[in-house]
Amino acid sequence: MARDTPFRDNQYIDVIKDVGFTPFFILGDHRSGTTLLYKLLSQTKCFNIVTAYHVIKYQEILANHLEGNTESARGELAASFAELGIKDRVIDGMAVTPDFPEEYGFVIDPGSRPQLNERTLPKFVELCSKVQFTADAARPLLLKNPWDSLRFPYIKKVFPACRFVFIHRHPAAIINSQMQAIRSLVGSRNGYAALTARWYRDLFDNPIRLAGARLLFSTRAHLLERIVARHIVRLVSTFMENRELLTTRDCLSLRYEDLCEDPDGNIGRALDFLGVQHRSTESYKAYIDRRKSQLLPEANAAFHRIHDRLEPYLTLHGYEAQLSPATS
Repeated sequence: MARDTPFRDNQYIDVIKDVGFTPFFILGDHRSGTTLLYKLLSQTKCFNIVTAYHVIKYQEILANHLEGNTESARGELAASFAELGIKDRVIDGMAVTPDFPEEYGFVIDPGSRPQLNERTLPKFVELCSKVQFTADAARPLLLKNPWDSLRFPYIKKVFPACRFVFIHRHPAAIINSQMQAIRSLVGSRNGYAALTARWYRDLFDNPIRLAGARLLFSTRAHLLERIVARHIVRLVSTFMENRELLTTRDCLSLRYEDLCEDPDGNIGRALDFLGVQHRSTESYKAYIDRRKSQLLPEANAAFHRIHDRLEPYLTLHGYEAQLSPATS
């Protein structure tokens, strides 16, 4: 069958009907360090993960595997990145390759807030089955999708044997980084985001919607900081209200700040918690690039407006009310 035929996996879909998996989840807000943690854990070679290749070429994963075309397809994707001038994600400078660890949310829902629920569960199971079938079936499946940090009670209900690695970061730094990322994404077209997120492509295909987004998220409108602050309060509240549902066997909490300070030790903690054998003696310090950016005045103001509502969470994780400068 021709390589450019859409939905090539449809003819092979029956091969994954009996594939089993027990997923492990990295949970944390956007810009909390989920990508860094996912990347470091993927470097251990202990897990099967969702990659940029799986997201962008989702409809041909099985076909390429069974027809022996996976490596050439990855090579073609890498060539496409080069042709489009895509070197990194722009918002954080992380280099992009076909093997870049990516969010399953881009596959299960084309919308801008993809979450695991009754509607998206079948597509999630299909994705996980595809990844396990085409990778080393002896390895556990490690996943991440920041939107599902609000959904962990549901996930635990659906997958009782799953485990969570939560990554936490000072809320002021998250607010700051989220605001910078959102303004970057709407300010100019991000080539990599356009390949992975349908809603983002649609936004840039609609000049009126794009102009509206740019106006609403401008520094003059003061709407973005309110949206981000409200989201932070909701996420923190969800975690605090439901954390008693999780035992120490179910959940490990790491701080982004500690991961950056001691990546080797914290990756070791995560591997021990997930019950996998260390396969690499590599040091992960080389992957840490702690760039500094000054805390935006509006981000600082937004944090202090919601500080009292976050105080139990701040105390639990040893965070101070003040934070300057922020790590982006």
